[in-house]
Amino acid sequence: MSDYLCLWAGLGSAAVSAIFYAVYKNREGTIRSLQDAVQMEIGPKLIDTLRKAENHSIPYGVVRGEAIPLKRTEVIRSAHVQDAIGLIQRIKTREHKSEWSKTTRLWHDVERTISSAATSVPFALLHKGILVKVTEPMSAEKLQLKVILDKFEPVSGSVADSLVQWATGDKTKGFQTIEEMLPVGTALTGIGEISLDGDGIKIGPPKSGLTYYLSQLTLDAIIRQLQSGKKIWKVLSAIFACGSGILFLVSLYLYIKRRRDRQIEDDFIRRMQHDVTVIGDGEVLDPQGACVVCMDRPRNVVILDCGHICCCLECARQVNNCPVCRRPIARLVPTYHS
Repeated sequence: MSDYLCLWAGLGSAAVSAIFYAVYKNREGTIRSLQDAVQMEIGPKLIDTLRKAENHSIPYGVVRGEAIPLKRTEVIRSAHVQDAIGLIQRIKTREHKSEWSKTTRLWHDVERTISSAATSVPFALLHKGILVKVTEPMSAEKLQLKVILDKFEPVSGSVADSLVQWATGDKTKGFQTIEEMLPVGTALTGIGEISLDGDGIKIGPPKSGLTYYLSQLTLDAIIRQLQSGKKIWKVLSAIFACGSGILFLVSLYLYIKRRRDRQIEDDFIRRMQHDVTVIGDGEVLDPQGACVVCMDRPRNVVILDCGHICCCLECARQVNNCPVCRRPIARLVPTYHS
């Protein structure tokens, strides 16, 4: 491996390490902001705190309550599961198929989402008879919906259709329908900006850009989950940083070695030029001993690794391959005539 290749590999490893470290620091900042968030219980004390707060809002607060619709009649009813009602619904349709790979010469099962739709109704978090209206719930992180339907319908076709699909290398196996819902009455933790206005208490995405959460987990559980993931990014960053350091050291070693070998080669060439036999004036050069390239100077160098003695030093330094066998020139060794 050349020193340039090691250098570029080291730079790439350092860049990946920097990306992982940035993710780690971002995760660490998120955890710190959650730890500093104002945790309030939905109740009269929350209302008093908001009234006394600047702009009647808590920039980043935590509340927990039971998710209920703002209007009892405004709920989402499942078209597939009887008596299933919720506040948020997501329906996905996936196609399952087999595709022929020309590279591996094998059939591979693949999935692709052909449709995805999500709907929601206005809802709030209820605790001790007080409501906190949830705004923009679809933009919240950690929002887990309950799978109430997971149905696969295989595709049945004629023999002719099957032959056509096998011939084209694209065979549809069936379609999967997945319906997810946030049931009414689910206990949710809301983390975001809490404000008080004429419509009551609201929670929504923070204006400061911090992460907005709606989760069935408690605040402590969310922090523990983020901390466990944070360690992975830190370890990956350290691994790639060590790898880049090793590659940089290898690159430096190969560079120094290349410089030293070039210096040795230059000294070797100077000695050859001083020691080789030179034809004097009036001397006749034997055609059998003349350089096959210039035909003016004697053959005074051995080409390695092939071992041919076919040219002079000046011509040998100007070619990369042996003039006789065309093999690459690895080294040049002078010949001495006594």
